[in-house]
Amino acid sequence: MAAAQDGLAPLDVDALRAAVAPLRLGRPVIYLPAVDSTNTYATSLARAGATDGTLVITDDQPAGRGRIGRKWRGLSRAQVLLSLVLRPNFPPYYLVMASALAVAESVETAGAAAGIKWPNDVLVAGRKVCGILIETAHDDQGAPFAILGIGLNVNGSLRDDPALAAQATTLADVVGHVVAREALAAAMLSRLDTLYARLRTGGEAGRGAVWEAWRARLLTLGTQVRIAQHAREVVGIAEAVDTDGALLVRHADGGVTPITWGDVH
Repeated sequence: MAAAQDGLAPLDVDALRAAVAPLRLGRPVIYLPAVDSTNTYATSLARAGATDGTLVITDDQPAGRGRIGRKWRGLSRAQVLLSLVLRPNFPPYYLVMASALAVAESVETAGAAAGIKWPNDVLVAGRKVCGILIETAHDDQGAPFAILGIGLNVNGSLRDDPALAAQATTLADVVGHVVAREALAAAMLSRLDTLYARLRTGGEAGRGAVWEAWRARLLTLGTQVRIAQHAREVVGIAEAVDTDGALLVRHADGGVTPITWGDVH
């Protein structure tokens, strides 16, 4: 289990429940002081029929995981660590866009400008502050569901790990003070609630608006990239994204490769 950060209190769950009470997403709130993985726990709830919007949130996640099988670095009582059970009526790649947007916009309420590294890493001051993992499956009745996991570095510091600190940071290190996790989580869920409703009910126009807002925040576009896909590597200029969210990489010979997954450098 990760060590608690000095002087940091556990989540005020009552305050969070009150803040999300008007929302579709984030109810019910299931708080666990510690859990190996909120995504794993939420998946078990979803398989048993948990409703759309069920929230699992914790103060400590020692076995959290990120995209492409990575391990997530835990800072007890310092991060926003949550998973949502979702039952979307739209393609899951829109969740990639909406979740990254919701996090970036909520981070800015704490005073830090945020951008998105394709597809959904949220960066502050050029370093990663949030990871997002979306997993899809079917419940015991055969109905599809998605688990949206978010790990946001809020308080504490990564300075004790120079290699990691070169690539990642916390909001507290950027803005210079402790940030209220409850208010930040509520802002994130509120923004996601709005975007999710737009995707569910707004038709092509609603989905197009989410895509446009996500594309506008992508820091990757226009840069030279190297995308690792296990043994394969794709190199070129990240020229654009298509309407499905794929990154279009133009090579030196003029050809274009659409990228739907991989580790972007």
